[in-house]
Amino acid sequence: MAKKYTGEGCLACGETFLDDDDVVVCPDCGTPYHRDCWKKENKCINDELHESGGSWIPEAERKAKEPQTENDLRCIRCGAQNQPGQMFCGECGMPLNQSREEERPFNGTQAQQGTQQNSQQSFNQGQNTMGGFGAGYGNGFTGYGQDAGRGSSDRFDFRGGVRQVKLTEDSDIGGVRLGDYFEYAGKRSMNMIAQFIRFAKSSAKSSFNFVALFFPEYYFFYRKMHKQGLLFILLSVITMIPSLIYYGESGYFGMTFFSTSINFESTGFTLVMNVCSMVSMVLEIVAALFANYWYYKKATTDILEIRSNPEITDVQAKEQIREKGGTSWLGVLLAFTVEFILVLAFLLIMAALF
Repeated sequence: MAKKYTGEGCLACGETFLDDDDVVVCPDCGTPYHRDCWKKENKCINDELHESGGSWIPEAERKAKEPQTENDLRCIRCGAQNQPGQMFCGECGMPLNQSREEERPFNGTQAQQGTQQNSQQSFNQGQNTMGGFGAGYGNGFTGYGQDAGRGSSDRFDFRGGVRQVKLTEDSDIGGVRLGDYFEYAGKRSMNMIAQFIRFAKSSAKSSFNFVALFFPEYYFFYRKMHKQGLLFILLSVITMIPSLIYYGESGYFGMTFFSTSINFESTGFTLVMNVCSMVSMVLEIVAALFANYWYYKKATTDILEIRSNPEITDVQAKEQIREKGGTSWLGVLLAFTVEFILVLAFLLIMAALF
């Protein structure tokens, strides 16, 4: 029986049914549950279907029957239909901030929709074979925040017994209002907020940040992540030491700072240079993979700390959140200055010693 429900979502826990799951269904409306979830709830929680006297139907069949309007938006990534006003796709989390005047590959004629549905089925099948992606982010945000928002119309759509998230500024993202994340990261940081939702929804902790790959310390100071910025400045200067010694003695900087007895053509020095270069490369890759997650954790901590103060108003809280977050080009200049001072200090110390 489980294969019949593979790919559907359990209304109680929000997890997707797999082929070998133990599935039970409500005898009255047909809503499927994991057996453990059914025992935990001790009843069917699809109240809307019970009140309307309807029966549960698979998501694909329900979507095929849904009427479409001109204002409905189809996600350009997965093709899922979204209601007007949503900021993110309820299936895959893709930002829906594209202009309505732009061409949308999935907003076509009725004749084209059959092909689109087939493409969507292939897309979903591909996700199901991709372990972490299919089980975490790829299945969208179905069932997200269920304990905090059960029955709340501003978060969930109970049509057809399938729980879908309606993301608004009041949506609860891991205990933080989505609107507060926008205040913190900036109104234009749609892709960053999409990553925040992904981190909160799944156990993922990595995503690629192109800027952090090449300029990790500057990026961290730009996002006011000063602890990470200082750490990467120190690590950057440490991995530069063999190069600084070579350049300081060879006159690369326009003058000779010192003269040591090091043989720069020796195997030992070459090995140290190569190791430091590899370590520097690894640090940049680590920064690129985890910069977004670290920013998400910092944003969550800062927002919760501000919101925990009962003596400030909502307006004051938002103002403090914007001040605590945001970006800072002054921070980038500060990072450059600190790094320059450390490099210069090392050269001067070497000059004093040699």
